[in-house]
Formats: sequence, C-alpha cells, structure tokens
Amino acid sequence: QTRTAASLLLLITVAIGTPLEVHPQGWEPISIGVHAGYDSRSRQEVLGAQLRIPVLPSGRVELITNTDVTFLKGLNEYQTTIEAVYMLTPGEGGFYAGGGIGVRNTTLGTDLNDPRKTLQTFSLVTGAVLGSIGRIRPQLELRWIFIDETTVDPQHFTLGASFTLWERQRPT
Repeated sequence: QTRTAASLLLLITVAIGTPLEVHPQGWEPISIGVHAGYDSRSRQEVLGAQLRIPVLPSGRVELITNTDVTFLKGLNEYQTTIEAVYMLTPGEGGFYAGGGIGVRNTTLGTDLNDPRKTLQTFSLVTGAVLGSIGRIRPQLELRWIFIDETTVDPQHFTLGASFTLWERQRPT
C-alpha cells in the first residue's frame, strides 16, 4: 500500500509541478491519469494510475507506465508495468494497442499467511481514447497480465481519464 500511495503521490507532484506554459512545438503532450475497473480472473476491483509519454512528436508511439492495485478478499495485489503502444489516431482519440513488461507483488494464493513474492510479468494492452474534453481524455482499456508462475493470468478492464500537462501547439 505504501508503494502505491508513493507512486500516486509522485504522479500528482509531477502534474502540479509541471509549468503549464511550456509548449513544446509539435509534440503531443505528456498526460497523467487514474482509472478504475474490474479484474475478470479474480472477480475483484482494480484501481490505478498511469503516465503516458509520447516517444514520437506525432504521438503515434507512446510509453505508458501503469500502477494498479487489485483488491482481493483480505489482501491486495500490486502491479506495475511499462508498455509501448501504437496509437492509430494520435491527438484525436481512437484505438491503441501494445505490450510491455512489469512486476507484480502477490502471494499467488488466497491464504493471508502465504509469503509475498515479486514476480516479472508481461502484458498486452488495447484500448481507446474517447476524444477529449479540454485537456481531459477519457479512455477504456483492456490489459492482459501474463505471470509464468501461475495459471491464472489477470485480465483488467478499466475506465479512466488522463489529464494532459499542456495543450499541443498546432501549426496555423
């Protein structure tokens, strides 16, 4: 819980501390966001945050860092991933897909006395940015997490919103 709270606090601090008058010419903006959803494998709720960083000026390729907490009965699982995604229509909303690597802190069971382990994971993600409302970008996302040490691979469906740190300067 402390790690998740620290990650969320870091994202909020970056958002507040970033000067909004900075307008990199032609680059899609960095955005931070929160999301909530459901893990269909464990049948439990998921809450998380993410940071989206464009790799190309067009915004067609982005790096997404994502941190989630899955609220299981009596215990929580923590997942952090970094993914590269390809945006079909950058800057306007639309579909995206990609994949990445991550770590998951889990017990691999439901017994509260089981030891916690931090395991390497792989992920696939697909989603859609649903346009924008000012600097807010609502999104739907489906993420598959693959863990070698278990047959139960989490599958998250989330609804969230990202806040862009600046408006993109479009050529006039």
